[in-house]
Amino acid sequence: MRVQKKAIEKLVPGNTTQKYNEFVNKEMEKEMIEIGLLDEEDVRNQNPEKPLYKKYFMHGTAHHLGLDVHDVFNKHEPFKAGMVFTCEPGIYVREENIGIRIENNILITNDGPVDLSANIPRNPDEIERLMSGGSL
Repeated sequence: MRVQKKAIEKLVPGNTTQKYNEFVNKEMEKEMIEIGLLDEEDVRNQNPEKPLYKKYFMHGTAHHLGLDVHDVFNKHEPFKAGMVFTCEPGIYVREENIGIRIENNILITNDGPVDLSANIPRNPDEIERLMSGGSL
């Protein structure tokens, strides 16, 4: 997803969970308008307390990784170098019984985010080959 790439770029020191989520939610909204899931005029007239994108993107984008997969994190604390977060914007279209959500694990550094999941296969053929004992 294009949104995932943009979201990863925002996992940097000094950013906050609130600013991060606001950015990703806006990007998801734009993407849904572009692919025809949402109508631009409807979005302009939506109730800000009940954003329309939540019909297809009803969960958060990221969570902190630490000693536990869903480690405790103070959401008001700015991101710092050395922290690791997931980046997993997803979209679910119930009317078509489809959904996609790919999780990348991102190390925050002073030199920019490092995608720790960058070399994990995502293509079904690559995954099947790997699962059957082949190599990538």
